[in-house]
Amino acid sequence: MSKYKFTKAIAGFVGLATAVVMMGGAYVLPVSAATVEELTVQINQLLGLIAQLQAQLATVQGGGAGTGVSHTFSVNLSLGDSGNDVMMLQKVLNSDSATQLASSGVGSPGNESQYFGPITKAAVIKFQDKYASEVLFPLGLSKGTGYVGASTRAKLNSMSSAPVAGVPTVPTVPVVGAPATGVNISLAASQPSATLAPQNATRLPFTNITFIGGPTDTTINGITIERTGLANDAAFSGIILLDSVGTQLGIAKTLNSNHQATIGDPFVVPAGQAVTMTIAGNMAADLSSYTGQIASLSVVGVNTSATVSGSLPLTGTSHTLNSSLSIGTVTMNVGATDPGASNTKEIGTDGYTFSSVKVTAGSNEKVRIKSIRWNQSGSATKDDIANIKTHINGSSYDVVVSSDGKYYTSHFGDGIVIDKGSSIDISIKGDIVSGSSRTVDFDVYKRTDLYMTGETFGYGINPPNGTDTSGTDDGAFHQNTNPWYDAYQATVSSGSLTVENATTVGAQNIAINTANQPIGGVNVEVKGESVSVAQIIFNLMATGDEAENITNITLVDGNGTIVAGPVDGASGATNSAWGTVTFTDTVTFPVGKGTYTLKGKLGTAFVSNDTVQASTTPGSQWTTVTGQSTGDSITPTPSSAITGSTMTVKAPTITMSVLSTPLAQTIVAGGSVNFSKYQFDASQSGDDIRFNTVKLAYETFAGTPTNLTNCGLYDGATALMSGSNLVNPTASGSSTTFTFDSGLVVSKGTVKTLNLNCNTSATTTTDKFRWGIAAHASAAQTATGVQSGQSIDSSTANTSGIIVNAGVGQLITTATGGSYTVTDDSTPGYRIVSPGDSVELLKLKFTASNEDIDIRRVAFELSNTASNTPLDLVGNQITLWNSGVQVGTATFVNDGDFATSTIFADGAFRVPRGESKTMTVKGTIASISGTVGPLTASGDLFIVSYDGDDNNSASPVAGGNYGTGVSGGTAINTGTTGNVTPQGVRIFNAYPTLAKLAVPSTQLQTSSDYAFYRFSVTANNDDIALGKVSFLFSSSTVSATTSAYALYAYTDSSFSNPDTSFSSDGLVNANKYFNGFGSNSPQTSTLARAVKLVEIYPDKSSATTTYKIGSGLTRYFELRANVQTVETGSGTESIVVQLEGDAAYPSLAANVLMNQAGTNLDTLIDADTNDDFIWSPISTTSSVLITDYDWTNGYLVPGLPTTNMTSVTHTSIN
Repeated sequence: MSKYKFTKAIAGFVGLATAVVMMGGAYVLPVSAATVEELTVQINQLLGLIAQLQAQLATVQGGGAGTGVSHTFSVNLSLGDSGNDVMMLQKVLNSDSATQLASSGVGSPGNESQYFGPITKAAVIKFQDKYASEVLFPLGLSKGTGYVGASTRAKLNSMSSAPVAGVPTVPTVPVVGAPATGVNISLAASQPSATLAPQNATRLPFTNITFIGGPTDTTINGITIERTGLANDAAFSGIILLDSVGTQLGIAKTLNSNHQATIGDPFVVPAGQAVTMTIAGNMAADLSSYTGQIASLSVVGVNTSATVSGSLPLTGTSHTLNSSLSIGTVTMNVGATDPGASNTKEIGTDGYTFSSVKVTAGSNEKVRIKSIRWNQSGSATKDDIANIKTHINGSSYDVVVSSDGKYYTSHFGDGIVIDKGSSIDISIKGDIVSGSSRTVDFDVYKRTDLYMTGETFGYGINPPNGTDTSGTDDGAFHQNTNPWYDAYQATVSSGSLTVENATTVGAQNIAINTANQPIGGVNVEVKGESVSVAQIIFNLMATGDEAENITNITLVDGNGTIVAGPVDGASGATNSAWGTVTFTDTVTFPVGKGTYTLKGKLGTAFVSNDTVQASTTPGSQWTTVTGQSTGDSITPTPSSAITGSTMTVKAPTITMSVLSTPLAQTIVAGGSVNFSKYQFDASQSGDDIRFNTVKLAYETFAGTPTNLTNCGLYDGATALMSGSNLVNPTASGSSTTFTFDSGLVVSKGTVKTLNLNCNTSATTTTDKFRWGIAAHASAAQTATGVQSGQSIDSSTANTSGIIVNAGVGQLITTATGGSYTVTDDSTPGYRIVSPGDSVELLKLKFTASNEDIDIRRVAFELSNTASNTPLDLVGNQITLWNSGVQVGTATFVNDGDFATSTIFADGAFRVPRGESKTMTVKGTIASISGTVGPLTASGDLFIVSYDGDDNNSASPVAGGNYGTGVSGGTAINTGTTGNVTPQGVRIFNAYPTLAKLAVPSTQLQTSSDYAFYRFSVTANNDDIALGKVSFLFSSSTVSATTSAYALYAYTDSSFSNPDTSFSSDGLVNANKYFNGFGSNSPQTSTLARAVKLVEIYPDKSSATTTYKIGSGLTRYFELRANVQTVETGSGTESIVVQLEGDAAYPSLAANVLMNQAGTNLDTLIDADTNDDFIWSPISTTSSVLITDYDWTNGYLVPGLPTTNMTSVTHTSIN
């Protein structure tokens, strides 16, 4: 058996024996030493005994759910706490596998400690989550916090158990080897493996030691170590003490002349518990002088007041010093979120970033960041700051605070890996809760306080020294002094109070003799702590009156609560407009920003158009200002005056008017109609105005007054009168009274518009009514100021009170039904289409009068029937659309020329009264085939017209076109007679699209093959053929000549691949023939200030043929010519070239279809006036001849204008 296995066997034996005793059993440890074989036998015996005792214990206890821990938790516990309460907490948590700290090792059952660390916090969170309904939900929480507060303690206490009757008390048994007094020290069972100690490595473990506590807690104040082995002290930059989770206790110490150092901050060894510590070394930056030396670190002393038992020195592992191994490196910079300067921050500042560093991994290996220790070197205490956390990549990490409150350590679990060349920012943030005039300064004191290891070799990596050699709190990395990173500090200030004008209390009209009128307002922003003010003075300027006539002045917060006053204003002198108001109430302003309004009552001495304005100077008029947390005296800001808005004094006043809308119009009787709109303008009032009644003018011009019923006023859609308050007029008059159900209140500074609606009778036609408002002398209006209670009326000749703008209103005429008209609505013009295309054939604009109208049916007919047929459409059918939604169809039955739509559903095509709506008519073009049809040739000009003559005046439903009035419900004939006819669409089996392209150069020069023009042709829907292309040359030349005109075809847009399917070099007109069929002789043309038409026919050898372009393909064409004697003349010469279009469709006389005589290229199409661009849609055969009856010209071919494609000007440089 190996030494390791032997040690494990001993440990197992001791643990089993302890378990037996704790369960009430007895087992006698042999006095003499045992062999491994004997121990194995004894262990097996113990296992059997344990199984028996566990069964007995379960029977006696009856499977209870208690924790077996008898303890009352009376204090709150959190991260960093220590003591017996923590140990009891850990035992309770370990009693349930769901909340266990750990299953083995540190923190596991039997290995509890008195320290509340990250492992304990994680277990508490599990406990709180498990019992969330009892612990979290009553507090409004949904996730555990790790803080043991009142609710968590209550649950823990409910689970603790006292000894159960009939069950023997389990005795506590000290750890085997525990001393009777003091503390025992020994080498830990596990020691670091011997390895290399490379230069610049940090936290390299040398010796693991174990302390075992005696009957009481023991405080260890320090451990004395000695460098041993054949090595030099200078190989170490420092020696450190690490606890069992890797936390560094205290700072790194250097070796003295005795090769010794005392390391570590004080720590506690709990009674009867084992604590393991590690002695580690930080290696020097350069070990080249010590390579090969073997060093060890021995424990030679323990600084404690207790008795120490154990054999010293204790020496762990020896490591070999090495200077050649290149471990990982990092570079350091200030983090992006670092404050960048020393700032003053108020108490109450939350989430402030105190310090930030940026770590960038070098190229040797990835780097794992494991922990950082911040040194809070400022004068603030740990109680002055709260919610301190370390932040990395959007995640926050808890800190463990040292006993002196100066070191804040964060561990990052398994660590955070930085890839080679990548970076992370490490920041520390928190809240400032107290500490006026103190400072907060989170430095990184030593380089080794940033603990990181390399991913390849696993050694601790020491960050580099900085470059700063002087300076304090300067946000820099220092070279040879501590702190290594000297952060900017934050100075904690007292609270602050800032006052500004409240723009929300804006300029407005205010009333006379009315309480709580706004005089002004301020925004008060308080930071850091609540602030009390013992006296506040506002200045008052009452232009036109006196400040002393403003009384009952209060200061009111945003909730409407009075915080100061009431007090009266005081004039600065007798009858002075200027004065002050002084509040002597102590007002406490909470942290945050709030609006406070100054309100008061204006005496009756004020008159309309007087003004009131308030101001204050916080720096001098707000006195005895005190921070409520610090007790410090605070100076409010600013020291200059804050001036509020100017308030204008206004008596209650309102203006009544009748508006010009709705316009005079004819409406369909039989429903509720809006006859008039009335405006109530209180924008110049100092008070809200309340009406109980209004008097309106009613006139009847035709019909009887009683034909209108249930007249009432409406605020939008809200009825303001009902029942008996609705008016049924009996006669025309200027003072018809309307009574509001609950009164009408018009707020000051606002304008309200009311609608007057009346019901009309369906039996009344051509009646004429209007509603207006009479002049003030004719019908006195009355109202009341809401706040002031002052009565006003319209008897003051429109100078105050109620001002009436008299008006007669608009004349409304009743009718039995509406009407509608139909016109063209920008139907697309003449277009070329092909089979399968869904085409917009017609766009109709329907306009309704008098009422909304539902269009029910629409009639259509085919125009130009000599050149089209219903067979041009798939299914002989058109579809009708409303804003993208199909509402109906119409079919040309029996191959006839007329079609009537299906009846549209209610609302499917509703035209609002006085407005228009567009109906789109579409159709799908039928196929062309010489054998199966339905079309057997191209060339149809298909035109669908709106048939306005298809009506039945006596019974519209029996006719074609009709609609239904939404209000009247009657059928309505269209008001449009005659047809609405578009230009139509020309149907071809296929068609070309042309595009002009740029030429290589426009600098005219002598060349046997000069490129004059480029264009492309694309075949759409099917194959096409070209029969002729024409170019117009115009010249201002004196001596230059052109000849040998040649058109070349290419398959690519870069003009690099000739179309060899037609000719070997892509030449379209063989032998460069032009201006005629067949074997014309080449021509030479001298263009001396002349114009010449060049016509190109596709020729092969001496025979004229056609040039075919396959469906979907594009061919690229270049026109060239032989240019000579450009340079012989003097001055600039130019030649302009353009591709010609056709101004009209060919004149086919009686032969209008392209499968009839007269549409062959070589006879009539080329003889037509419009013959510049000739092509074929190859309608019924795969081959095409110039003698086929299947040719047409370039009229409105896409991309080819009817005149010409854009010209290109070529100019010489001489």
